[in-house]
Amino acid sequence: MNEISSTPTPKIKKRVSFADAAGFTLEFVKTIPTHGDEDNAVTIYTSSAWNNNNSQSLPSPPPRGKKLYPCFTEPCKTSSFFERVYSQNVCLESIVCDDFVVAGSIRVTNLGFAKEVTVRFTLDNWKSYREIWADYFSSSMDGKTDKFWFRIAVPVDSAVDQEMKFAIRYCIGGREFWDNNLNRNYKIKLIETSQ
Repeated sequence: MNEISSTPTPKIKKRVSFADAAGFTLEFVKTIPTHGDEDNAVTIYTSSAWNNNNSQSLPSPPPRGKKLYPCFTEPCKTSSFFERVYSQNVCLESIVCDDFVVAGSIRVTNLGFAKEVTVRFTLDNWKSYREIWADYFSSSMDGKTDKFWFRIAVPVDSAVDQEMKFAIRYCIGGREFWDNNLNRNYKIKLIETSQ
């Protein structure tokens, strides 16, 4: 009789994060119908409408023709990018704006193991602000720097010409470093498109 030997599989620690725990509110709800309902493929509800009126009479999607636009050159596209990383110890690397989501990567100097990287942003010119954690990008180590990434959802019902401003904070070993685009803040503007 053949015996089957089994070796225990290693336990993998998994991490789950939720939007509200990361400082986000639930910005919209998408309803995707079955195959037969072609007229109402996706319905988007804004956070304010959902919170104020949790019923079937929620508003239709916002009009098309708005997009997010970065009002700065991506630091990674400049010849002085790594000089900036080393002089400030933290620097935005790249940014992508798509469908009311701002996603970016951040480069920090490797000054130790336990790093805290956050993005502080505002939609009302710093009258109020929120802070979100950036996540470590594990395949980015080069020994001298580490990479982190973040995502910020901008409310779909934001007005044209509204600006989101942000800065990046890096804390390690009791020290704090900032990247605020050389004292100008990073700015993303909601612009009208020709659609």
